[in-house]
Amino acid sequence: MANDDENSFDAIVVGTGLTESILAAALSKAKYKVAHIDPNPYYGGNEASLSQDEFVKWGEQVSNGLHPAFSSYSGDSQVLPYSRQYSICLRPSIIPSLGPLITGLIASGVAKYSGFKLLDSVSIYAPDGSVKSVPGSKDAIFKSKDISLIEKRRLMRFLTFASGDFEDKPEIQGKEEQPFPEYLNSSDPTLPSLLRLRSFLRSVGRYGPSPFLVGHYGGIGDISQGFCRAAAVNGGVYVLGRPILSTTFHTPTPDEAQSEPYIEMKLDDFPEVLKSRVLISSKVNKPPGTPVLPFEVSLPTDAFQTSFVSKVARCVAILDKALSFHNTETTADPDSPPSRKDPLDSSVLIFPPASLPGGSQTNAGTVLINGEGSLSTPKQRWIVYIMLPLTSLESESDVETILRPYLDAVLHLTGEAEAAPVQPLSTSFFLEKQTPDQSSTSSAPQDTPRHFLIPPLAYSTFPELPDSAAKIAEIVFHQAIRSLRALKGDASTEEEEVDFWPPMEPEEEDSDDE
Repeated sequence: MANDDENSFDAIVVGTGLTESILAAALSKAKYKVAHIDPNPYYGGNEASLSQDEFVKWGEQVSNGLHPAFSSYSGDSQVLPYSRQYSICLRPSIIPSLGPLITGLIASGVAKYSGFKLLDSVSIYAPDGSVKSVPGSKDAIFKSKDISLIEKRRLMRFLTFASGDFEDKPEIQGKEEQPFPEYLNSSDPTLPSLLRLRSFLRSVGRYGPSPFLVGHYGGIGDISQGFCRAAAVNGGVYVLGRPILSTTFHTPTPDEAQSEPYIEMKLDDFPEVLKSRVLISSKVNKPPGTPVLPFEVSLPTDAFQTSFVSKVARCVAILDKALSFHNTETTADPDSPPSRKDPLDSSVLIFPPASLPGGSQTNAGTVLINGEGSLSTPKQRWIVYIMLPLTSLESESDVETILRPYLDAVLHLTGEAEAAPVQPLSTSFFLEKQTPDQSSTSSAPQDTPRHFLIPPLAYSTFPELPDSAAKIAEIVFHQAIRSLRALKGDASTEEEEVDFWPPMEPEEEDSDDE
């Protein structure tokens, strides 16, 4: 297949979610010709950042079954003033200050297209209705009066162990899969828990006191668009808002000029037929009439997630009054009143299992608050995201019923003991489905796979989603490169390793392409 044809590509990538966008940018930067397709009229896929009026329209589409990864939408249909100044992320997350995504943002040059701020705080909700801050530094641990000096020294010894290279240490041998209640009071396996803790510890102090960053303009949805922009700068072709009508596998006849088979894709209301050597999609975005048996990319056993949940209950609330947490840390004077913190701009609040009447007894709920400092809202407005992974029994209940206790608890956190709860300007509830597609796929070795099926970016612990996307993209990238080299007959470079992000050329570092 000749790539001098403007409609012929090395790879067609379907979907502009974070994983797919990172992958498209990396393939384009490696000099492969990429067509990036999304049936949606916006970038970001299931991680998109939408304005408030777009979010209302999206909710209507979910109710009509147009977004298969989501369901059970209910909420306000009113478009708020300054609706275009909101950036509402469908799958919000924070970003560890040190990890695969940050590395990719810097190495690819996409960081210049995005903006970030430090997360202000991480707190934990207690059963008595109080809120405690999670210490973010060694000094904060030693200033706390909630634990004794002996316990602090034991804790510091453990944190020193957890921040190092513990994989081969005798303390963990044979215990990788045992429950971890001694340290985190959870049922997570030990090794994944230690890996998450190490990521947290190594991120502290990278860019400031917080180990986490909050992306501007909705976070990972805007980051996805940044990677798409980088792909376009390197020659990637984008087609949005055109549903895929069909895909076929075309084997040229002896009379045809084409010398090799190719995948052919037809789009709705698009005059050209796209041709490609390989096709890359997720299970959710798998095109109709897939012409070849999809090759399901396998992930390493060092789990990207500790457990699989069937669904995630989500809430998006918009407020016009700031929330503020009481600082309930024990002080020297037990009779002194708790001090109040400043109003929150960007913060995370964790509801442990069984910490809230009417809440989940088995799973932790996560709340992310984004204010105008994240450039995601107009002035004096805040977006409150609530996320709760569900068991099969919980997922049968009404979404609002499941999340209402969490929302009510958050709305009472005004910083004033006798103040009335905040009343949201807008509230929406919906389910995110996590059940994998059971359609026929193959994970058996193939010499030259032509259709790569990207593993789902499943819900795990809250900060891991962006880094998981970057890891999955790199795995798929190397497998796709091997197929493309074989299909193109690049025998001389078959064993040569291709960098996921090759060093930037000087002109790339200095340019600010629009």
